[in-house]
Amino acid sequence: MESSEPKRRGPLRRFFAALWAFIGWLRVSLANLVFALLLVGVVVMLSSDGLPRVPEGAALVIDPSGAVVEQLSFVDPLANLLGAGEQAERETLLRDLIEAVRHAKDDRRIAMIVLATDALAGAGIAKIGDVAAELEAFRASGRKVVAVGDAFTQDQYLLAAQADEIWMHPLGAVELAGYASYRNYYAGALEKLRVDLHVFRAGTFKSAFEFLERGDMSEADRLATGELLREVWSAFTNRVTSRRKLPPEAVDHYANGIDDILERHGGDTGAAALEYGLVDALKGRAAIDEALKQIVGEDDEGNVKAVGFRDYLAAVRPPFDLAQDGDRPAVGVIVASGMILDGEQPAGNVGGDTLARLIDQAADDEDVAALVLRIDSPGGSAFASEIIREALLGFRATGKPLVVSMGSVAASGGYWIAAPADEIWAGATTITGSIGVLSAFPSFARSLGELGIRNDGVATTRSAGGLDPARELSPQMRKVMELANTRTYRRFLEIVAEGRGLPVERVAELAEGRVWTGAQAAANGLVDHLGNLDDAVAAAARLATLDTWRLRWIEEPQPFAAQLLARLSLTPRSLLAEFAAAAGIGDAFALDEPARILAGALRDPGAQYALCSACVAP
Repeated sequence: MESSEPKRRGPLRRFFAALWAFIGWLRVSLANLVFALLLVGVVVMLSSDGLPRVPEGAALVIDPSGAVVEQLSFVDPLANLLGAGEQAERETLLRDLIEAVRHAKDDRRIAMIVLATDALAGAGIAKIGDVAAELEAFRASGRKVVAVGDAFTQDQYLLAAQADEIWMHPLGAVELAGYASYRNYYAGALEKLRVDLHVFRAGTFKSAFEFLERGDMSEADRLATGELLREVWSAFTNRVTSRRKLPPEAVDHYANGIDDILERHGGDTGAAALEYGLVDALKGRAAIDEALKQIVGEDDEGNVKAVGFRDYLAAVRPPFDLAQDGDRPAVGVIVASGMILDGEQPAGNVGGDTLARLIDQAADDEDVAALVLRIDSPGGSAFASEIIREALLGFRATGKPLVVSMGSVAASGGYWIAAPADEIWAGATTITGSIGVLSAFPSFARSLGELGIRNDGVATTRSAGGLDPARELSPQMRKVMELANTRTYRRFLEIVAEGRGLPVERVAELAEGRVWTGAQAAANGLVDHLGNLDDAVAAAARLATLDTWRLRWIEEPQPFAAQLLARLSLTPRSLLAEFAAAAGIGDAFALDEPARILAGALRDPGAQYALCSACVAP
């Protein structure tokens, strides 16, 4: 008979249990220490210098860093401090850029705006268009906008082109090369490795896994992608030439003939940009400072009298949201930015459960009279997309209007969740559509066989073990996946037809995984209107018959410290970076979407993905 007394753990187990408890205590202690340092830093800043001050007659410096995004990605500050987290690129919130310029328009302390683009990693034509609209309104007040840079990449130059003047370093260059879509194709390598990839797709143009299936680009993908890139490039060149008052063909001539142009100028890229009217002056950094001082003057330390947009926002925003507008109905805005994944997800991805909960919250909130869903997503899990769509249908059942505003991209699963809206607004260059479904299953049986490894065993049914990647995909499971894929695609067509009030046959013509620009989508009935987020918010207020309203961003609740830092235009990542820099403490590998599916990052219960891997918006 076994003793009823609990067995004593051995010394080795007790040692590791104690070690694990110590590690847990250490992690919590370090987290508390980091929080305390952050809080002390904020308190010292507020108590000693107060909020940043805005000098009279100052230049507002708009200097975005990293990628401009609709929603900042969540970053664990402790993990970053200890070097254990992914060291993602810095990000700049599009909303912050827009708000800073919008405030400056009515702030007579701001004498001019300086666009400093050197740290901008990318934004996309749609997001830059949103900023451009605010800059245009600022210029209408009679004040000047100047862009400065050591050199300009294509995205940087599109932003710089919104200025009245562009000043570049004499050794700089304007990189205008157009858009391209090239990738490596691995079918030959997989054959040598004896890896079999079984892909199931619904939609001729659904090309997410072609780079693993083929040795070159398919004609369907070449046609669709080529047409999309030409459409977006045309929009880019039109915006540049119209703002710079250049001949319509100037940018194309520059990009196509850059070798001859540089030969004519002895390789001098700065002189070439100046000759073509792409920049207004070539100035070194000291000369730029002197030129700006001539306009706005100097501060007490002899520097250009200027304020950065982050400090400016900290000065003009209240540290905490006040309830002075609480009596007015709200138009809620929820951001769906990133890949659509199942379950709970942090900011930077769209979690099916996370977003559905926010939508339900808006539905239950009596103060929210209408909702705008701002989508910037290439899609992802079909199941998660459906969970979100069901929540949106629940919101509409309350009788409140639902409007979708598309950012740079709202395709595949991003369009799935847009379909139920009362109205859909998109930018002319928004990438949307891609109505199609795919799934994939890799089999390593042949590869293992080359190593002398054989897989064998027993099962109780024909389907048991049928999706083991160490075995060949059985005909039965192939049929199952094909049927599931076809069913999900048919359901996608029905969802779009129902939401857009179109016959399923017409939706089928527009589907097949084909990607459209916002302008093309509007012409085809997939989008109602062309416009930005402000237009969508106004439309939601109109549908709710609101004379006055307030805007409310509906987001996942954050800890008090995070809210405080956000109101001061600081983030744990940026604040820790400042501490590290002061202390003298001197890219994680990112899988693309198809590889993330194979690696298991997407876990759709039916293994069906409404995903557009080509939808990285230019």
